[in-house]
Amino acid sequence: MPYIYADPSRCTGCEICVLTCSFTYFKVLNPKKARLRVVRMEPAIDLVIACRNCEKAPCMEACPNEAIKRTSKGIIVIDEGRCDGCGRCIEACPLDAIHIPPNGRAPIKCVACGACVQACPVGCLKIAYSFEEAFEKRRNYAERLKEIVLNLRSGG
Repeated sequence: MPYIYADPSRCTGCEICVLTCSFTYFKVLNPKKARLRVVRMEPAIDLVIACRNCEKAPCMEACPNEAIKRTSKGIIVIDEGRCDGCGRCIEACPLDAIHIPPNGRAPIKCVACGACVQACPVGCLKIAYSFEEAFEKRRNYAERLKEIVLNLRSGG
């Protein structure tokens, strides 16, 4: 199963990944229509938020209409035809990785297609093909992020 992960020490906050995503799925350059987001944590850290296709997906458990399923490849997808737009999946997502786009009825989320990874000009985004690999990379990046934050706090 593919997992998108990001190195926060490399992300510049340019949002090319976000624009690529919105164009890939909606044919518009609109960050609000992207399936992933870049969140700025002041003063200088940008984090890419994308669905991690949780093993025990709270969004799937929260959906009263069984509109959220896992594909044979392990990707969690939302069936717009079954979704009534109640928003319970949005509330249940611990990563805030699901949202309803402007003029949308059903929520959207990252499906790990990889378009953002290919578009990233600084190589911040990567795809892992196992949970273990993604977990290890994220742990390493979390340590790097901790170093960045401590350095910023100390005035460095």
